[in-house]
Amino acid sequence: MEVTRSGPKRNLHCWSELPLDLMRLVFDRLGFADFERARTVCPSWYSASRQSKPNNQIPWMFLIPKDKNYGLLFNPEEKDKVYKTQDLGNDFGKIYCVATYRSWLLMITYTREVYLYNPYIFDLLTRQRINLPSFESDYGLISPVLWIDEKTKDYLVIGMFDEDNAVSIKKGDTSWKPITQLQFPCIYECYNMVYKDHNIYCLDHYKLTIFYFSGHVPSQVFEINVDGCVNRTVAGAIRHPGTIPCKRYLACYKNSMVVTVDGDVLILNSVRESMSYIWDFKIYKMGSSTGSKWEEIFSLGDEAILLELGITVLAKDIEGIKRNSIYFNGSDSVNQYDEMTYSYSILIQRS
Repeated sequence: MEVTRSGPKRNLHCWSELPLDLMRLVFDRLGFADFERARTVCPSWYSASRQSKPNNQIPWMFLIPKDKNYGLLFNPEEKDKVYKTQDLGNDFGKIYCVATYRSWLLMITYTREVYLYNPYIFDLLTRQRINLPSFESDYGLISPVLWIDEKTKDYLVIGMFDEDNAVSIKKGDTSWKPITQLQFPCIYECYNMVYKDHNIYCLDHYKLTIFYFSGHVPSQVFEINVDGCVNRTVAGAIRHPGTIPCKRYLACYKNSMVVTVDGDVLILNSVRESMSYIWDFKIYKMGSSTGSKWEEIFSLGDEAILLELGITVLAKDIEGIKRNSIYFNGSDSVNQYDEMTYSYSILIQRS
């Protein structure tokens, strides 16, 4: 005998009518690949996905193919597989990504004839876009940094319009604001900025300056000379040991700044010989126990450097990150050997 329930007939398999809170719980547990598949089930699932983000433990690499309207994502766990994002706009492949913060990208388009730059902030996972005011500059936005609050969507963008003029923009601003405290002679030719815990770290060829920036006006809190740990030559011809005197090679130098988990400042001096894929690093730490201003160190301990983000992380907190390592890319040089995807270098601890 077949027993049936009385009352109106319900469709127990109507996935599109699941409660929003339940769908959020589902999306919050998914990695990127499953997240992208789930959000295409139906319009209600897509709407719910916009309030969640993939639960990725291993950092992924994101590439922007030239003149394409999509991005490519590479998962280190799946070495032979690349994921393609949905349509991100016809102009996406012509846009430069100049800074990142978690899944948010600071993008800039450029009108060459009038030196006009059109920046915006874009969330790669939710496709949310925040347009920023356009600006004119001969050099673009130098050393830009991006910070954004995931919940309130408050944001801060800081950069240099040229070597001497720092600017910023926050949520609610209608134009870029000059930061007079970060202009010459306070800083000069600043080529590297890091923003962490309301502090702005500015590195130029001669000094490191730290400003506290929680309101509208930053205040200088610290300054130190960087002689001995910064290479003032961007590129130069040098003769390497073992070569004949008349044979000279072009070497590429880079200076970078990193703020550690504990708030210490590291300066990385790196060099790559011409026609080589190998970068050699020297790392200097401020405030050493020996009493000198800067001391070369040979180990990062349990931390790893994410060079383009200007920070270190505890390797045990992020699956796939190796301790005592440097993660970097060499794509900001004109040399063809620097047109590489992201890579990393293992530091060897000296006894």
